[in-house]
This record gives sequence, C-alpha cells and structure tokens, in this order.
Amino acid sequence: MGTLEYVASPASVVTVAAGPDDRRSIAVTNFVFVHGSFHGGWCWNTLMPWLQRQGHVVHAPNLPASGGDPSPIENADLLAYSTRIADVVDGIAGSVVLVGHSMGGIVASQVCEHRPDKLAAAIYVNGLLLRDGESLASFLTANEALEVDDLVLKNMRLSADGETATFPQEKAADVFYNACTPADADWAKRQLTAQRTKVYSDTLRLTPQRYGTVKRFYVKGLRDNAVPLIYQDTMLQNTFCDGVYTLDADHSPFLSAPGELSEILLTIAGLVD
Repeated sequence: MGTLEYVASPASVVTVAAGPDDRRSIAVTNFVFVHGSFHGGWCWNTLMPWLQRQGHVVHAPNLPASGGDPSPIENADLLAYSTRIADVVDGIAGSVVLVGHSMGGIVASQVCEHRPDKLAAAIYVNGLLLRDGESLASFLTANEALEVDDLVLKNMRLSADGETATFPQEKAADVFYNACTPADADWAKRQLTAQRTKVYSDTLRLTPQRYGTVKRFYVKGLRDNAVPLIYQDTMLQNTFCDGVYTLDADHSPFLSAPGELSEILLTIAGLVD
C-alpha cells in the first residue's frame, strides 16, 4: 500500500494511508501515460487493466522513435515528444490526468505548458520534475556535489557520436526492475530500445501562467535505483507539488506494484475531479 506524505492545502499538512478507502467516488477519468527513456507505451500494459476495469480510459502512446514507433530517431527531442503527447491530449474529449514516468516527467511538464486548460493534473511517477530553464544535464551538473552513484549514466552505452544511447539488458533488472518478478523483468528488458540523448540537454520552457496552473503530484518508489531518492527529494524541494506519495517499489511500479499505483492514481483523480 502506498503512503501519502502530504497533500498541500491552505490550512494544513496531513499524513494518511493511500488505500482504497481514501478514494472518492469519481467520474470516468482520461489518463494519458508518458513513458521514460529506452521504454515504450508497452511498459504501462500491466497497469492499464487496473484502471480500465473500473471504467477509466487510458492512453499510452509511444514517443517518437520509441517502443517500435517508426519516426526517425534523429528527429526525437523534447519538442517532438511534447507535440506527440499534446496531440493525444487534444484528441480526448474532456480533461486529462497526465502521468509521466522518469524522463517522461520532462515531457509531461512541457505539455503542461502547452495545454494547461486540458489537464486536470500532472502526476510524476519517479519522474524528472525540473524547473523552467533546466535540462536533465544542467540538473545533474548543478547537483554534482551530491556524489550520487547514477546507475543509468554509469551503465548506458553511447553511440560513437554520442547522439543515441542503449541500455544493456544484463543491467536492466538491477537498475529498472529490481522489485519486479524475474519473469516481468526478463520480459521488460527485452523490449528496451535506443534513446536519442538530445532530450537530456533540451531545456524546459515553463511559465507560472500556464504550467504553474496545473496541479502536480509526485509518486516516489522507495527502491528506485534509476532516479535516486536524493535526486527526487532535491527536485521536490525545488518545485511545489500538491501531494507526494510513496510506494515500496522500484523504478517501475507499473510492473512491480500495479495495484498500489492504480490506487494512488485514482485517489489523485478523485482529488482533482
């Protein structure tokens, strides 16, 4: 079961369990999921039925050149990613709860800037929650003093020109799927594809008038080996969120804890309904 660290309100800060009894009776929610580096929309497959069985609508598109998408990888960058997700959001009648995982958090933030009136909330699942003017590269440089053992940077393999990266299957279980069953980890690592690295240096452009109006929530996996907790906590110190939840899960709770993650997502959907 996940734990709610806090939900911000004008009057108080509270700590409660995030379980089935905490969820309000809510209308149908449209969820749009944004996957992270090396992954594709496939990574949400185990989670989606938990939401669909309760009548909710889910969309898990591939980002350009990811998960089997045929777009040329040389065109894959933050603009292409955010445009792809904004187009999905535009095609949905009604408001959307946007869920960004890992690098997908960067994309989610840019979509918040582009489509604030369409979004009921943005939820970052072990996500990169960066500020206006930041990129992942600048965030890492600014926080070098933390001396984090970054297992993603340590293990990913760059192409000769540095334009793309792959992640070795033999390292994926320990970094991405360390709380998953061996079968799930084995399946997932075989789906990983190359990632263009430009998104890591692309700079977010966010404004209080647009991005700042979208409610933000964060879900931390306490056993995340890919986005270390010290990075997550630093990002949360830098950027206000309306609520922060924790899960005893790894970087991939959509595989290792789909029931618990779905409860948190539906709890948040109830809060913004």
